[in-house]
Amino acid sequence: MIRAIHFPNVDEFRRRKLPGSTHFDLINAPQGGAVMWFFCPCGCVDHFFQLRVGIKAKPAHSPSWNWNGSVENPTLAPSVNRLDCGWHGWLRGGYWGAV
Repeated sequence: MIRAIHFPNVDEFRRRKLPGSTHFDLINAPQGGAVMWFFCPCGCVDHFFQLRVGIKAKPAHSPSWNWNGSVENPTLAPSVNRLDCGWHGWLRGGYWGAV
């Protein structure tokens, strides 16, 4: 398991590029949701990915994830499946774990 370290500052998030790290954009997101940026937990690449997340609800537009609303200890449902590198796992209680 790997800790999903949250970076409130997007510039620091981009500079550090830590596997599994996250940044939540609540400002430029649809109402009732956010965009979660993350670096793949497997460390395969040095660029970030985006997920559309809803706070305690899965947004209607897919692909999207249900998020518990916590930036420090996020939980997402369903699992995250990265097709390009093959990593598939869960983000639960602030930790990434592979399936």
